Amino acid sequence: MSAAKPHVLIACRFDDAAVTQLREHADVDLRPNLAAEELENCIGEYDALIVDSETYVPDRTIEYGYRLQVIGVAGPALDNISVSAARAVGVEVINVPDPQTLAAAEQTMGALLTQAHSHGPVGLAGHTLGIIGFGGVGHQVALRARAFDMHVLVHQPRLTPELALTVGVELRDLPDLLTEADFISVHLPESPETKGLLGADELALCRESAVLINVGNHHALDLDAVQNALADEQLAGAVIRVGSDSALPVTHDRLQTVPHAGASRSEVRRDVALNLVERLHELIRSHRRGNPLALRVVPVEQILPHEHYDPERVADLADRLAHDTDLVNPPVVTEWDGKYVVLDGATRTSAFTRLGYPHIVVQLVPHESEDLVLHTWYHAVCGPKPDALLERLRELSGVVLEEAPHDRLQQELDSGTALCSLITRDGNSFLARTATETADTLAPLKEIVGAYTELGSVTRTLNTDLEMLRTEAPDLCALIIFPQFALRDVLDAAVTKTVLPAGITRFLIPGRVLHLNVSLDRLRSDESLARKNTWLNKMLAEKLTHRNVRYYQEPVILLDE
Repeated sequence: MSAAKPHVLIACRFDDAAVTQLREHADVDLRPNLAAEELENCIGEYDALIVDSETYVPDRTIEYGYRLQVIGVAGPALDNISVSAARAVGVEVINVPDPQTLAAAEQTMGALLTQAHSHGPVGLAGHTLGIIGFGGVGHQVALRARAFDMHVLVHQPRLTPELALTVGVELRDLPDLLTEADFISVHLPESPETKGLLGADELALCRESAVLINVGNHHALDLDAVQNALADEQLAGAVIRVGSDSALPVTHDRLQTVPHAGASRSEVRRDVALNLVERLHELIRSHRRGNPLALRVVPVEQILPHEHYDPERVADLADRLAHDTDLVNPPVVTEWDGKYVVLDGATRTSAFTRLGYPHIVVQLVPHESEDLVLHTWYHAVCGPKPDALLERLRELSGVVLEEAPHDRLQQELDSGTALCSLITRDGNSFLARTATETADTLAPLKEIVGAYTELGSVTRTLNTDLEMLRTEAPDLCALIIFPQFALRDVLDAAVTKTVLPAGITRFLIPGRVLHLNVSLDRLRSDESLARKNTWLNKMLAEKLTHRNVRYYQEPVILLDE
């Protein structure tokens, strides 16, 4: 029996030829001008949705689209789509720009190729492109530049949906971008804030081998400064658009002028629609029927913890799993440097490793998701006397403990000069620093945590009110406060296997999946990874079809975890 075709809703006016092509691969409902309530009521029937830039698709609609895999926007803007909500539940968002956007992006790439083999660096691969302004055109240029294996830097003060959806670009301040880029491409809207943004001072930061490209309105350029930079060999070359009303008041043998990018709107609009259909079909096929809960079967050997874990807890869980039939709650991971880093569930994944499982089901959360939040726990140490704790910490070879005023503690933590701060139950405050200059601050931090863990019991807390903590824990010894960690540092620590001390990080997970209950026998079997993922997707599709899934928007407190 052949697989059922994906079900696609087109909720806008769309090119007839594109509809016909899409119907070769999908069951298509063409329902333009749907009211918001109608869209919300029917979205659960569809695997993909196509809208224009005028149709609003909010969080609630995406939540009700439990089968959705892709949202395609037939237009240049994404402001009408709740991109963060879509990404949180694994729904792809794609759009196809208007004809002028495509033409400008392609003209920019043409200029890049020409300059790369004349005045500028030879070839594009391996060189750095700096994009100033990341709207529709900048986004399309970045996609094409990445296909040429270029390193892409972006200067964009305000987060745009295009930037949120683009992988493989790095944000830079304008001076840093100008200093690092081999090619500089400008795509700024005309406004008082951007007029003359690139003048003599800015161009002086560029490499002598750099090439400046601006195929749009050149209001952001100080043309006299460009002329002087070319003459003084501060730039290797420049490409600037010639306006339709006048000649460009800059001349130089290393200056290339290009005409305004034009395009036949009707023909290109059809090509745009056909391109959107092709991309949508490929995504649906690759996910088919991928699961909207972002669950996946992955090799256990590719999973890395980001923090130290308790071997005894791992052994206890491994003993329980040896007698259980199901994995109840999947661990949460994110992809980083070709591995899966555990955000929540290190004990579970370590127990699977101990038992020799080849595979495990994980919930995959994009590390760039705006809804993924990293906080830091503090540690309330109970049991020992403060003097005993201080004496033990002063014995550590890699740590220096110094008394410090209470109002200096946070400043030192924020500046990165202290490993952690310590406030004893009687209000005395201290800073812990590394004994020697070293780039590895995690090793001495683990020494500290290990030392007080041996002396007493440790409770994670977000409370810094010492009086309240003493009331809650009469045997309180001290409160340990850590600096706020950056997500990148946590993920890098996992990949390099230096890991953080246990019980410091606290991830707020968007759309946390609980009570999955997948068969441990199936995961333990020697069945291929692909077949296990097909089985998982089918199981989830059945749950979703029969409404055996409940979404909680409010925080949930589980007392049996």
